[in-house]
Amino acid sequence: MKADSIHLFDFLENGKTIFEIPVFQRNYEWDEQQCSQLFKDLTIAVEDDQDHFIGAIVYVAETGRKLSHIYRIIDGQQRLMSLMLLLKSLADVNDQVRAEIQEQYLTNKYLEENNHLKLKPVAHDMEAFEAVMNDRLDQYNDPSKVVKNYQYFKKRIQQSEFSSTELYEALNHFNMVYIELTNDVQDENPQVIFESLNSTGVSLSASDLVRNFLLMKLDSDKQSRLYQEYWVKMERIFTTNTFADFIRFYLTMKMHKMINKAKIYPLYKEFYYGQGLDSEEALADLYRFAIFYDQLIHAETGIQELNSILRHINAMDSRVVYPYFFMMLEMASTGEVSQDDVVEVARIMESYLFRLKACQLPTNGLNRMVIALCDKTKAAGDYRARLVSLLNTSFPDDKKFADSLMNVNLYSLRNNLAKLALVVLEESRTKETIDFDDAQVEHIMPQRLNNDWRIELPNANRINEEMGGVIGNLTLTKYNQEMGNKVYSEKKEVYQTSNVSLTREIAAEYPTWNKESIVKRTEQLAQELISIFPRPVDTLQVEDISGEHTITESIDITGKKPTRLTISDEDISLDSWRKMLISFMEYIWQLDSRNYEKIKGDSSLNKMLFASQRVPEILDNGTSIETNFSANVVLALISKIAEICDIADEVSYTIK
Repeated sequence: MKADSIHLFDFLENGKTIFEIPVFQRNYEWDEQQCSQLFKDLTIAVEDDQDHFIGAIVYVAETGRKLSHIYRIIDGQQRLMSLMLLLKSLADVNDQVRAEIQEQYLTNKYLEENNHLKLKPVAHDMEAFEAVMNDRLDQYNDPSKVVKNYQYFKKRIQQSEFSSTELYEALNHFNMVYIELTNDVQDENPQVIFESLNSTGVSLSASDLVRNFLLMKLDSDKQSRLYQEYWVKMERIFTTNTFADFIRFYLTMKMHKMINKAKIYPLYKEFYYGQGLDSEEALADLYRFAIFYDQLIHAETGIQELNSILRHINAMDSRVVYPYFFMMLEMASTGEVSQDDVVEVARIMESYLFRLKACQLPTNGLNRMVIALCDKTKAAGDYRARLVSLLNTSFPDDKKFADSLMNVNLYSLRNNLAKLALVVLEESRTKETIDFDDAQVEHIMPQRLNNDWRIELPNANRINEEMGGVIGNLTLTKYNQEMGNKVYSEKKEVYQTSNVSLTREIAAEYPTWNKESIVKRTEQLAQELISIFPRPVDTLQVEDISGEHTITESIDITGKKPTRLTISDEDISLDSWRKMLISFMEYIWQLDSRNYEKIKGDSSLNKMLFASQRVPEILDNGTSIETNFSANVVLALISKIAEICDIADEVSYTIK
């Protein structure tokens, strides 16, 4: 490895040198903010006439054809591209230095490779970069940050208080650090150095890091082949955010553990080395499951009934269950389970999710449940039974579900739950798929009452406050804005000709609209939703609850004894509920001492734990807490504190 400081011009003027940005690197992403800072640095260099440090560049040096030098850039490519665009802008504004810049810093006059250009960007940026460098922008019309930033620099140069000559000469003061690596030296690992640089603040996503990890160690030809064969295809499926989510879901399924978003990359490396994979095997497997992800997110699996279920699950924003579906789709693709098996467990999951959300029960325990489901060894081949067993204690029964539908303002709940309920009710009538995005929710008694409603129904305000958002006062229509606050007698005329069966029924069955009408229709639709989202019959059986549970599960633990508390995959052995509370309080202090301020900010927690103490326990931090609580109260306290400290989905416990 060689490392030293060097002036920009000395670095760029090396003859027969190509600065190659490897195929796996990010596209050019600098925007006006970064370009503005670079230009500001340049004007400062004009004013103070001193060297100005512009950062580091790291590359792997190789020998190319005709004794050329190939510098494969592994860090600093965004800045290098911007400097090339700045130089080109100066050349185009100042004819006196145009030839010098072109021949010394932008091109290799005697090297035909890469069309004589010194910089070889990634494929995505190549056409735009060549158009800028070869003065062919009149033939290039696609949006590009390369073109946009070239034009930005050119405009700033033309508007600057300094002449283009002064700006050009100031580039002599741009100083940088270069780190040159070679693939021939065993103790030089470009990937390790790259990660070290990234930890100092270079912003890369988890997917960027995984991509570089898998491709950086390969020779150029294999890099290009695997990048095109797998990674490019995956990039077409994902945005930056969903790519990271996909890798997190993938690791959840593979590793059977919680995957913190901030730890996706180190955990992927742990998985990679633990499985003894090579880059091609790893990329092929990622791509295989990326296809499953694409099928899930677009509800296009090739199984019609499953697609309908997935549309509903996606509408509930419940992608947390994707790792489980990854596993099921993979097994279906190999014949380990049938398509009917996948549909059956998906339908149970759909019912569970809808009931859970309609009953306003916590969903943060889903992560742990999904992890347990992804462990094939526990299913013993019967995946339906395994799912039903895990859902048993937290699956809302028909009475709780019906009571919630009768009383909950479904319209106000997140994830368009009211619209989804109406869509599935309509689909059950017509047996046709409803366009979820196109459907609109209509309040039969409107949210904002006018005087006509108050005259027609004297107690309308009270009824609307109590029942305005329940399922019985809602329907689907395409005329939401048109009908607005019209009284029921006028709305009914429109309902009679609606293309929505659910809405036509209202006009046919209800001559007037009042509290009794809302109650009657809510009861009717609640019973239909119980049938559409059924609870498996075998979940009604009494079952031994010994084993692991998430902290958010609603179960009666009277008579049970804890044996282990698990927080973020750290296991703490226990033999009493009192010790479980103490261990948990010790943990959250070590996690962040400010957590205690949050706990004391809750009046009920402060009173129970800190105010009056009959059986106090002094913790390691010197704080005294009350510990004389029943098992169920301890569980409730821990659950509430975990919610406040935002770790509820990382806490579970084992009982016997």
